[in-house]
Amino acid sequence: MTVSRTFIERFDKAAALAREGRYEEALNAYEQIHAPFKDYKEPRIMTGEFMGMIELRKAYCLMDLDRYEEARELFESKLVKAALGQFNKETLYDYYFSYGNTLGNLGDIEKMDQVMSQALTVAAKELHDLKRCENAWYWVMYWAKKHAKWEYLEEQCVNAHRFGVENESIVLQVRAGEFGCYAYRGLGKIEKARRGANLIIKRYKNAKVSDDVIKEWQDFLKSLDR
Repeated sequence: MTVSRTFIERFDKAAALAREGRYEEALNAYEQIHAPFKDYKEPRIMTGEFMGMIELRKAYCLMDLDRYEEARELFESKLVKAALGQFNKETLYDYYFSYGNTLGNLGDIEKMDQVMSQALTVAAKELHDLKRCENAWYWVMYWAKKHAKWEYLEEQCVNAHRFGVENESIVLQVRAGEFGCYAYRGLGKIEKARRGANLIIKRYKNAKVSDDVIKEWQDFLKSLDR
């Protein structure tokens, strides 16, 4: 089924506004897609997938506007859920990834875990995309740290490190090690946190990274003595 030309043109204009960072205007443009056509003779044809994409794009705009509760409502709407089976795998990953980050921002870590697990499944088993896997793991650990869910963070750091080893991702192994230091500190496992931070500092000095990065970890070490 072909979507009406006017619907597509309106969608493209809204998307262009979003790319320019004009999120309020883009959101309004997405909301106006269903308005009456100027040419009343043009057939109004829209697929379930297209309707779902409109709602997703509105949710993305709401995220960019820091209106996460409203974004969550759209991600959880019956219309979007009905369209999930019609989305291609890239769009499906984007849905789970964005929905998961919305939940993480709102502090619903238990639900975020479920949704991000689905993002990881799509990335790993359907798309075979390591970069997308690394991004999903990063935000799982980021939101756990942000909301001080230390036991959960420790568990996910172990899982992320294992995934990094199995898939030869040095980036993910390093990230898991760094987030793990925060989990150890939060759980009172000070010596583990200290050993980890010292290894990180040594690695960064050998790699000649910026002094600001090294100082961040030196400050972390100092925090362990307070």
